[in-house]
Amino acid sequence: MRTNILSEMRHPLPPRGSRALPTLHAGGLVLLPTANLWQLSAHPQHPAAVQKLLIVCPPSPANRPELVFHDQETLFAWCPKIHPRLYTLLSYHKRPLTLLVPAGPRAPLALIDARGEVAVRLAMDSFVYRLGEDLEAPLVCCTAVGQGSNQLPTSFGKIRSDVLCAADYTVKRRQRDELGHFRAVNARYDGEGEIEFMI
Repeated sequence: MRTNILSEMRHPLPPRGSRALPTLHAGGLVLLPTANLWQLSAHPQHPAAVQKLLIVCPPSPANRPELVFHDQETLFAWCPKIHPRLYTLLSYHKRPLTLLVPAGPRAPLALIDARGEVAVRLAMDSFVYRLGEDLEAPLVCCTAVGQGSNQLPTSFGKIRSDVLCAADYTVKRRQRDELGHFRAVNARYDGEGEIEFMI
């Protein structure tokens, strides 16, 4: 559901990213800057795009694919079994935070692990927020790290050529910025009343 329901209240995406939305709708991959790292993204309802994303940026303990939501309402519609303690943590955490939560029925199967969990987080970058709002769905994202690479894409210049070539559209904003130095913090509710933080 859109935050702004009246068309005259909707602000178009800036020119440097205006092709991101139609690319995602068409099943393409979009390379974009987020709050802390560059990520490659796909539409969750295009399984072929999600599969291509996971081939280009292979999942690993250090690069888990995640659903990035523009607001909490949409997050809980997709993953309704999030524990209230994680909800509170998400509300007050000021740095990028990825939660491992029970997957809802709409989560792409390729993102669900052996525990039945999926990685989720809220957008903390204004462009990613607006893109998700217009998409009316979360973005499926992986850190823009190719096969065998360990270098974090904290700036556009650190993205390998194989990842750049795999993107159907690259958002032309923040390309000269250093976005951050760390991956998002990971957390899950351990079922015994404690929140477990993981590196």
